[in-house]
Amino acid sequence: MPIEWSDILRLLAATVAGAVIGFERELYDKPAGFRTNIMICLGAALFTLLSIRVGETRASSDVTRIAAQIVTGVGFLGAGAIIQFRGSVIGLTTAATIWLVASVGMAFGAGKYTLGVVVTILATAVLFGLSYAEDYISAWRTAAHFEIRLDASPEVSDAVKQLIRDARVRCRSWAITKAEEGFTVRASLLGPEGKLEELQGELMANEHVLSLKRL
Repeated sequence: MPIEWSDILRLLAATVAGAVIGFERELYDKPAGFRTNIMICLGAALFTLLSIRVGETRASSDVTRIAAQIVTGVGFLGAGAIIQFRGSVIGLTTAATIWLVASVGMAFGAGKYTLGVVVTILATAVLFGLSYAEDYISAWRTAAHFEIRLDASPEVSDAVKQLIRDARVRCRSWAITKAEEGFTVRASLLGPEGKLEELQGELMANEHVLSLKRL
């Protein structure tokens, strides 16, 4: 089965597409960056190309069998990129990007250049465009988790609650526990990043606050 220039072109196109999409991931220091996306896209293209070429030489073979397993294999890679940290799920966008890059590689491997180029452009536009949109949204709506150690003054808890109300941020959860030297408050807040920064400064300046952590 001699290699053809069209096969090389398909693999090169998959490599370029993986690099273009991986650039955004690398730029934002995500787990799956340049090399990972290139390898996924190139590998998917090669498997798809092999499926087609093997199917051409063996009439009884199923052309879609190898290509169909790409989805399963990429699913394991995507699952490895998803982690749960402090009650939040991280890595969903990276996992979805891995899944999409594999489909782009399959498109180029099948010789569907137009489809592969269009999806590459759309994916890159979504990753870059929505990153700016998320930054803009976070300036107005950011979630923050505070762990505050307070002294044993009985009115200090109410004073902290008043500071939160004055800052005009929403308290989603509030848990207070008794400690040896006073109280420990764990609060989950939602509001503009600027307001949360101001609140953090006021809490640190409060004489009843022994320590403050923003998780």
